[in-house]
Amino acid sequence: MLFAAERLMTSCHLSIDLVIGDVAITQGKSYWACCVDPSSYLVKVGVGLESKLQEWFQVPQDVVSPRYDPDSGHDSGAEDTTVEAPPPYAFLTIGMGKILLSHGSSLTSRDPNGCTVPLPPRIGICLDYEQGKVSFYDAVSFRELWECGVDCSGPVCPAFCFIGGGALHLQELVANKQERKVTIGGFPKLD
Repeated sequence: MLFAAERLMTSCHLSIDLVIGDVAITQGKSYWACCVDPSSYLVKVGVGLESKLQEWFQVPQDVVSPRYDPDSGHDSGAEDTTVEAPPPYAFLTIGMGKILLSHGSSLTSRDPNGCTVPLPPRIGICLDYEQGKVSFYDAVSFRELWECGVDCSGPVCPAFCFIGGGALHLQELVANKQERKVTIGGFPKLD
């Protein structure tokens, strides 16, 4: 199911709820942490360009499907000259008490295939706006889980996608231990 989660956004009959942070990041380094309820069906935790996140959920999903190829049909070579830009958003996929890690990443996993790792009690997200990089951590041991590039050409927001319901606690100020609860789909409160 976790592998299908990457394709689930294209033709899904489950409820999909996107929560976008109300404060956009436009400079510097930012860090926050969250606790995902292990009984959540499927949760994506990450960041994205504010404009692209809103656009993503307003456009029919078949258009943004990885199978959609906007090839013009001619072989002018113009398609070959484009430089690959970083993606407009980066999400860590969580479900069934595990984290799905993308292929080809520099992961420190005990799984020999590097596909899934157990869900830690807290996940830390660190965005380096100037470097255009987001890193995901086990916020208890501070072990890096995954790092990737993200487009920081505009305001970037924390984002959480709930597929089929889920819950998490967001720790806005890690040093002060202040928490805000986000619940989607009627899951019980976390202690």
